[in-house]
Amino acid sequence: MDKEYELDIKRADETSALSDFYCGIESMDIFIHDKENGLEKFIRMRLSNLWIVYEKDKAVAFFALSKDALMLNNEDRRMIESDEEKKEALVQQGNEEKFWEKEKFPAIEIDYFAVCKEKREAKDDHLGTFLIDSIAQMGAEDELSSTLFLTVEALDTREYSAVDFYRRCDFEFSDKARNKDNYLQMMSGEQPSTRRMYKIIYPLN
Repeated sequence: MDKEYELDIKRADETSALSDFYCGIESMDIFIHDKENGLEKFIRMRLSNLWIVYEKDKAVAFFALSKDALMLNNEDRRMIESDEEKKEALVQQGNEEKFWEKEKFPAIEIDYFAVCKEKREAKDDHLGTFLIDSIAQMGAEDELSSTLFLTVEALDTREYSAVDFYRRCDFEFSDKARNKDNYLQMMSGEQPSTRRMYKIIYPLN
């Protein structure tokens, strides 16, 4: 049986509620608590909207979101159309070519996402997956603008990789972005520290 959560998800204009929050990934924890050049700066500049997740009175997770535009290539299209459920979620029958004429598609980007160390290390706790589903639901219910995808630059370093987590949440690699990464790696010789991924937001029934 899936674990049930009693959570309070609140918008925040600053990061003071995260003063005692640690996810256990050193680079991310430094970023969270760096008031000058970390998360606080991005929220203050209105580059992301911060949401803090409380269980009772304790901050157990947070995520920061911004608007995005997802660009897809023919390989991305082929992958989506090979899955009938995903294809039907995006494209009305008979309008396929018109839909794919678009250069870019409306999306919400997960700029930052972290779950507290205690819950990350608990094998029977799936708060992260639950919150990704909640963000997708928020996108589907957005009445101000259309949103078809969630996007993320998934951290992928020697210290920590979030790629497997996002794959479990039904994110796919963007082939267009992967080609760009391969080109930059060939030119610079450096491995990218993030991997661009996307997830289809399914329409409400």
